[in-house]
Amino acid sequence: MREGTCPCCGARGLGPESPGVALLAVSDVLVIKALETMGKYIVRAERSRYRALGTRPRHSAHTLWQPTDDVVDKALKGAWDVVPALMDMHGCCGVTSRRIIEMLDSYVHDLVITGTEHTYGELAYRFDHRLGVPALARAGRYEEQR
Repeated sequence: MREGTCPCCGARGLGPESPGVALLAVSDVLVIKALETMGKYIVRAERSRYRALGTRPRHSAHTLWQPTDDVVDKALKGAWDVVPALMDMHGCCGVTSRRIIEMLDSYVHDLVITGTEHTYGELAYRFDHRLGVPALARAGRYEEQR
């Protein structure tokens, strides 16, 4: 691969932060899907919750009702299974898949415990401060996203 090209897609002219940004984007989707799975469990627990949730997305259900540890464990089972394969194929930034999985798991648990909505900016912040992957940090962009 030529210098200055993205290791994931081969696009030219991407800056040195690009692999971290791609990893962050994939992780963002994985977090939303994990929270959506959890939201399905949460809403199904009581019939009245369907109406209370209304038009809000299921991935925000944890902000209305705190799930039990069992529900969190069920929802996160297999949520990060794709990370090792992605890192083997497109790995970057000197971060192991194990560290990414631990960070994602911790992040989702923190969201559930605090009843906080997931944000791209908070995830970027954690990539920077917990993994040392400055996906958006160098440009200060995660502050705008928080």
